Amino acid sequence: MARLQDLPVELLTKIVEDFCWCRSPPPHADCHCLTIRCEAHLGREETGLEADYETLAALCLTSRLFNDLATKHLYHYIPDLDSDAQWWLLLRTLVTRRDLGQHVRSLDIVTRDYKTTPDYPEVERYLQDQVKALQARRVEAGGKLSPWEEREFSTGASNYLISLLTSLCPNVESIRARLTGDSFNFCGAQTMSMLKKVAFEWYDTEGGICLAGLRNLLQAAPSIDSMIISPFSQEDDDKLDLTLNKLTYLELRHSMVGAGALDSIYKLCPNLEIFKYETGDACIGYEQFAPQDLQRATLNHARKLRMLMMKEGPGRWEELYDEHLHPGVYEDALVELDAALKARGIECRITPLEDESV
Repeated sequence: MARLQDLPVELLTKIVEDFCWCRSPPPHADCHCLTIRCEAHLGREETGLEADYETLAALCLTSRLFNDLATKHLYHYIPDLDSDAQWWLLLRTLVTRRDLGQHVRSLDIVTRDYKTTPDYPEVERYLQDQVKALQARRVEAGGKLSPWEEREFSTGASNYLISLLTSLCPNVESIRARLTGDSFNFCGAQTMSMLKKVAFEWYDTEGGICLAGLRNLLQAAPSIDSMIISPFSQEDDDKLDLTLNKLTYLELRHSMVGAGALDSIYKLCPNLEIFKYETGDACIGYEQFAPQDLQRATLNHARKLRMLMMKEGPGRWEELYDEHLHPGVYEDALVELDAALKARGIECRITPLEDESV
């Protein structure tokens, strides 16, 4: 009787590839999800995905041949692990086997409570090497590590787990992560050129992510084409002096953005085609742009925009207006916004938060 191993390598490769999470194409051209979390994209339940992940792990232990064929597919997707011990074990593996990090295509890092110091000397040595390299880059640029950064790297903080992982996975294409501040500290400029899709959420119910906190990532990954942030909080133009020419889809959920920051966003992504925005509340920030600000910034900077989709969340726009003093001003501003954008050929949809059709 013929053995499975006796089949042609090409056929065995096809069998193994069928268990890989990234085998399914997007359901439609405008799919901007992170593939690992979109059932429509995968066409199966998440339990099926987990079963396939276990199948790949089992195949790696079957024989040397299947280990060679299945390992790269096993590392294509790093799931959100259940415990900090698993994360540090994974980091030790990636530090001691740098070739494995080359296979990673998707990272899912949402676990909130990380252990703040490495469990393994190999990881500790790698961390110190990365800190020294970061210090050297700062000195070369005429700066230095801030007191906060020095304290973070000496005592430990959750974000350096993300920084370590991304520095070991230069070919990653999508990242979903929960952030607590500045991240991606160990990624030099242009070192994550394969990264296309990112989705970030803030760790707390107050405050939010700002562009400055993503500076390291934006410098490292110029090819990002899709970005989802929840929530985003920024009042002023921070003058990042960066441009993401390939970013065409931006979604800011439960966010607070000032008029100046709106200019910043449009300047960052001059080729933006789809902009989705949901208003946040006072827990996120202190300033929300008005419809007139959105109209001005969009017409001045968003030359490629074809769709603007707004959800009025907890911080509704009409709260910015005193209806007793200026009755009808809010409604008139929305009508003017809609007309101005449509005249430019931009589809404009403004819906209340309860309407989930957006």
